[in-house]
Amino acid sequence: MLQFIIDSIASSLGIEEVIARFLVNILMALFLIALTIVIKKTVTVMLINQLSKGRHKVRAKTVGNLIGGTLSVLLWLIVFLLILEIFNVDATPILASAGIFGLAIGFGAQSLVKDIVAGFFIVIDNAFNVDETIEVNGYRGRVTFMNLRVTHITNFLGSELIINNGTISQLINWSRNQTTAVVEFGVHYDTDLNKVTSAMPKFLEHLKNTFEEIVEMPVFLGVTELADSSINMRIIAKTKTGEHFGIERKIRHELVVYLKEIGVEIPFPQVVVHTAKKPVA
Repeated sequence: MLQFIIDSIASSLGIEEVIARFLVNILMALFLIALTIVIKKTVTVMLINQLSKGRHKVRAKTVGNLIGGTLSVLLWLIVFLLILEIFNVDATPILASAGIFGLAIGFGAQSLVKDIVAGFFIVIDNAFNVDETIEVNGYRGRVTFMNLRVTHITNFLGSELIINNGTISQLINWSRNQTTAVVEFGVHYDTDLNKVTSAMPKFLEHLKNTFEEIVEMPVFLGVTELADSSINMRIIAKTKTGEHFGIERKIRHELVVYLKEIGVEIPFPQVVVHTAKKPVA
């Protein structure tokens, strides 16, 4: 069948059989490459859809992409060997050379192995997934891409951190549980604390009704510190995942307005200087 196609092309185009065979080989190679791309994308989508039925969608997307990436490497290796076979190239010497080369660089690939092993356990332990907000070694942002070797994290400024999985030593996942907004504020030492305490329920109710990010009624904890220039107090509020920083800013704004309305002074740092009197001669 293949020879018939080659003869047909040679006769129809008026070219030599060798050239016709080369063109057929090129077309077969391109067909294999296109088929590999289609299979890889199809399998990845099917994996994600199938995994989504039994687990969290974000988790399914992460695992599906990782499996799809591994499958892609295997598919391209098979296509490479098939293309060599199409062009009658003996793959044995190439594979032998690759084995020797791999052995030569293997001694310097400990960090690569460490990254892959760490990435494997990140997936197994479900430490984080794509689209989740995490903090790694003090850098906080959203996971935009990950594989077994590296993880890409983008922060709110748009800068992207590309970190090897083997170097992740401190990890905080901000996307798994509700977070807590903590707001500290101070009042003057002359303030009537009973007045502040009695005014807080109305303010907390206002916060809960105003900001949908707050999922529970905020709590006023009362006096937390007797500082140099103020009596410090604290308000906490349970928020939707990752919304606590924004809510803290909003609470501070509302708090300044409310304290002014009820006549409670917010002090500023003060330093009292005592001048020693010189002794009379």
